Amino acid sequence: MDTAVLLHGFCSTSRSWDTTRQFLSRDFDLLAPDWPGFGSETHAPPLASIAAMAEHVLQLADARGLKRFHVVGHSMSGFVVQHLLLEHPERIHRAVLYGTFAAMRDGGRFESVAATAEKLRVEGIPKTVERIVTGWFVDGAAHPAHGACVRDGQRMSMDAAQAAMAACEPVDFSARLGEMRSPVLVITGDRDRTVDIQAATALARGVAGGALCVLPRAAHAAHLEEPELFHLALGRFLKGGP
Repeated sequence: MDTAVLLHGFCSTSRSWDTTRQFLSRDFDLLAPDWPGFGSETHAPPLASIAAMAEHVLQLADARGLKRFHVVGHSMSGFVVQHLLLEHPERIHRAVLYGTFAAMRDGGRFESVAATAEKLRVEGIPKTVERIVTGWFVDGAAHPAHGACVRDGQRMSMDAAQAAMAACEPVDFSARLGEMRSPVLVITGDRDRTVDIQAATALARGVAGGALCVLPRAAHAAHLEEPELFHLALGRFLKGGP
């Protein structure tokens, strides 16, 4: 059975994948770690770069004896997946870039990385997480999953939050997308405030084996807002569909 690695984003933990894991467990072995400094790894020293995060994934895969695997990266973790596709293509079978883009400067994020870092410093983790997570849902705080996502995201250390912002700020894979050779599916919500739909489209078109899936009435947490559609697209792609 193939293995799929599920990588969570900023202000989140592996628990965000709970329903996705239930769906995929019928067809795949799964690995869904918490990044150091997040969730169950809150007290672990954070990783300082996207390259270090990619190396961490490879170490986890090696520990499981995985020579090749599928990988799904949400938001920040989409950068990690792009690094893996470029620097370790022999390890990646199929890749899903979800809620992400190729270059931070072109992504259309609701605020700059510098602004998020400053608000982290002034407001602290609880308020910053609640503010950011509320924007993940079309219905904001009224969405049933909002409260759990906020509580989950607040299990992020300040060191990890600051390191993540510093790691993401210089990201720019735009000039190298054509080097990626694995099949890639880009998934985005049509109302995502973090990823401009034009940036998601450019990402999908830039990859030789790229495809784009836009989920209706969904923002940055499309896997929680439209799980049936998200899982339909994800499962079909990982099982070899277009």
